[in-house]
Parts: sequence; structure tokens; C-alpha cells
Amino acid sequence: MSDALPTDQEILALLDRHLSSIWAGDLAAYSATTAPDVTFFEWYISTQRIDGLEFHLRETAANRRAAEDKRLAGRRYEVEHEVLAPKVQLYGEVAIVTYTLLMRYTTDEGVRHTEHNETRVFHREDGGWRLVHCHKSPMWPAPHHPLAGKAE
Repeated sequence: MSDALPTDQEILALLDRHLSSIWAGDLAAYSATTAPDVTFFEWYISTQRIDGLEFHLRETAANRRAAEDKRLAGRRYEVEHEVLAPKVQLYGEVAIVTYTLLMRYTTDEGVRHTEHNETRVFHREDGGWRLVHCHKSPMWPAPHHPLAGKAE
């Protein structure tokens, strides 16, 4: 990209490349779109902030191996994503993207969906745009109460 401000579509294309690199297990593409000092809040992995690219490279590689093992065993395993209701906010060298991430997992047992809300913050550096922060939030009714709807 040039020094000119990117369009929303360019940032969304960057987001799609970044997310697709995760499902494909493409560590080179993931590294190219992620800052070394990236930070994450991922409620389904840890209650703590996760710092640095290395954790996610290991996580992506582990997910790729698990998917390959399923396919080698003759089982169907496909992962796709859709970015729903994206909003791009541009502030000079910073792009903030908020959206709902819909995941689709197709296996021999059928199709399963999950979704959660995400905020991804990209920063333009010499090498291009890179993810510097991601915050994922579950989609439970607020206020969330784990026992809601259960008899006491």
C-alpha cells in the first residue's frame, strides 16, 4: 500500500488475508501480517493477556497439524470464516476493525458454527500493515450469568 490512507476495502482485504492464514496454517503469511509484540485477549484460551507472536505461531502450527491428522485419517475437516457487520476506523497509521466472526467447521458429522465479537487493531509500519492487538468477546446475553435458565 502507498502512503495514502487505505480504503475500508483494503483494510478488510488485509483482515481476510490475516484470518485465512490462521485456518490455512500459513505461518509465513501470519507472521507478515502480525507484529512481533502483538497482544491478545482470547477468552476461550486464557483469562490472561497473551503477549507476542510466538504463542500464536505455535497455536497455528498445532491447529494445522491437528487438521492434517484428521484429513490423513480420511476424515473431512474444513474451516471457513465470515466477517459480519465490519466497521473500519482509520486514524493515520492505525486501523481498527470491529466485527462478528462467524466460523464454519465442516466435518464428517456435519456443519458446526461458532461466533464471537472481535476488535483487531492494525498499525502501518515500514513493511506494511500488521496486527498489534486483538480482543475477542463471547456473544452471551448481558449480563452473562453461567446459570441463567437453569433451575436452582
